[in-house]
Amino acid sequence: MNGSNLFDEAAATWDAKPDRVVLATAIGEAIVREAKPSQEMDVVDYGCGTGLLSLFLLPHVRSVTGADNSTGMLDVLNGKIAEMGLENMEVMRLDLEHDAVPERRFHMLVTAMTMHHVRDTETLLKGFHRLLQPGGVVCIADLDSEPGTFHAADVAVHHHGFDREELKKQLSELGFVDPCDVTAHTIRKEAGNGETKDFPVFLVVARRGV
Repeated sequence: MNGSNLFDEAAATWDAKPDRVVLATAIGEAIVREAKPSQEMDVVDYGCGTGLLSLFLLPHVRSVTGADNSTGMLDVLNGKIAEMGLENMEVMRLDLEHDAVPERRFHMLVTAMTMHHVRDTETLLKGFHRLLQPGGVVCIADLDSEPGTFHAADVAVHHHGFDREELKKQLSELGFVDPCDVTAHTIRKEAGNGETKDFPVFLVVARRGV
């Protein structure tokens, strides 16, 4: 997750855009429907930001750990945790592209709209595999491949979305099994050329092999 300073600066007002809440809710609903989280699961939300997806999933699982490399985002999430008195949620500063993988293992890993900000996605996916217990489930939500018009010109990203089939193949090669995909949401917004376009957001679900 590069550009952490950018996200640090945006953290305080991140939730003020309703579209972000709508997107997190749609992805959360797709995860509940497709991955079937349960009350026996400890979940890590990688690239959690202010915790919109984490908080949506919390009632469905035993615990959620919000992981991000943006201190500003984690500060906002920590404030929510304290304000709501949540005892089954915590935060962890983590950048799997550069940091050692923690020893703790989880039953499910979710990540939403994070991968396109990461240059080395293979290292990231290997980190996801190591963070999961055998049989654990990974849920990746991100943009379908697009021509580079989703983000404004001044927003630095490393990937203009992803091809679902290529991502599922990559997961299989890394030791995940039964990868499948659905469209979790479609974002309608003005593209860089001034036209309004639809940008599908996929959810890929796979299981770490035992």
